Amino acid sequence: MPLEIVSASAAYPAIRAIAAREAVEGIVMGLPLHMGGGEGDSAAMARRLGERIAKGLGLPVEYEDERLTSSEAERLGGTGKPSDDLAAALILEQFLARRRSEARDAGRA
Repeated sequence: MPLEIVSASAAYPAIRAIAAREAVEGIVMGLPLHMGGGEGDSAAMARRLGERIAKGLGLPVEYEDERLTSSEAERLGGTGKPSDDLAAALILEQFLARRRSEARDAGRA
């Protein structure tokens, strides 16, 4: 599970504090894409925060498609409402699975 879930308005100071406390080496940020794959206002806001983190904290930021993670978290949580911490965990699991797959594919090339 994620360390903390914070509101968008408190994201940068919270991430700065967590990164210092936990010796973070990089950030995985959910990217809220439209179902067709395009980016809208929410994705632009996520990218702006990611740029601020990268510049201000000197950390690499990687984005992961977060489409359907809230509905999957709702289904898995069984509460009938989305769980932000479960959705964040799903985004991280998806990111790690993609990285493992890319590493395997690169090893075959």
